[in-house]
Amino acid sequence: MHWSKAQTKGDIAFEGIRSHTATVVGHKIYVFGGSDIQDRFNDLLILDTKTMFWHKPKTTGAEGCIPNPHRAHSATLVDHRLFIFGGGDGPNYFKDLYILDTNTLTWTKPTTLGSGPGPRRAHTANLIGKLIYIFGGGDGNKALNEVYVLDTETLTWTYIKTSGAIPGSRGYHSSVLLSNGRIGIFGGSDGNDCFSDFYVFDTNTSSWSLFPVSNPSPLLSQSCVTIGKTIVVFGGHNANDYINSLKFFNLDKFQWEEQTCSGLLPQSRGYHCCCFVDHRLFVIGGYDGSQCFSDVQILDLGILSYLELDQNK
Repeated sequence: MHWSKAQTKGDIAFEGIRSHTATVVGHKIYVFGGSDIQDRFNDLLILDTKTMFWHKPKTTGAEGCIPNPHRAHSATLVDHRLFIFGGGDGPNYFKDLYILDTNTLTWTKPTTLGSGPGPRRAHTANLIGKLIYIFGGGDGNKALNEVYVLDTETLTWTYIKTSGAIPGSRGYHSSVLLSNGRIGIFGGSDGNDCFSDFYVFDTNTSSWSLFPVSNPSPLLSQSCVTIGKTIVVFGGHNANDYINSLKFFNLDKFQWEEQTCSGLLPQSRGYHCCCFVDHRLFVIGGYDGSQCFSDVQILDLGILSYLELDQNK
């Protein structure tokens, strides 16, 4: 495994960015929103991972359908549509849903049905079938631990009454898809404590379970991808400082394994994004407590990515 800094070109519209979203669409990465030290953004930027070219396309939408500046929102790809939910612009927290058609680059702001979540940011979103599961976040007054589901076909929200070992309220955590309709939740913070626990939510039974981790690692504002039975986690904050370590979470053993790599390690950071394209992990932006980053760092996972994916078949 080898780290390198990507030599990008094109329409780079930010000097630094954090609390944005980055979504893989084919071989491209769609980056939306976020902020730097002072400003919040509602730009859409697209990175072509084959040419390393940034493009800032012109998007369209009816009046009121183009999102205002957003940070700490969620972005979920459903077929060719990108569902943007929640987030904030600093003092204001949102509960709006916007949809970007990635084929036409057209924004819409649909009317939803049902009892939807209140304003929040720093939550997570996971797609299972045609359902987006929203968990946690904060509303500006407190951290949250609710679960809501959006049916992306009927655009109907449902509040899920859960049972079992319900996790404490938190934001800036990670959520990953596991097998058999389950979602794994780890890390995050409630504004006071930084968590090291690992919870599993079973969407079939709406029940939570707390899974013991043999060597717990407190983390918040980290970013991760799942490759086979391994969660690859980079950076974040460990309750003391921002870090630049690469950690693997083994889903068979439920334990952390810190990895060493060749190349020049990226600077410590949190509030960044990680994307997995082919055999490469892309790290975009982030914040280290004093500065925001505009770089794109690449970890070539090499044969590891193919072995992990092959074992998961």
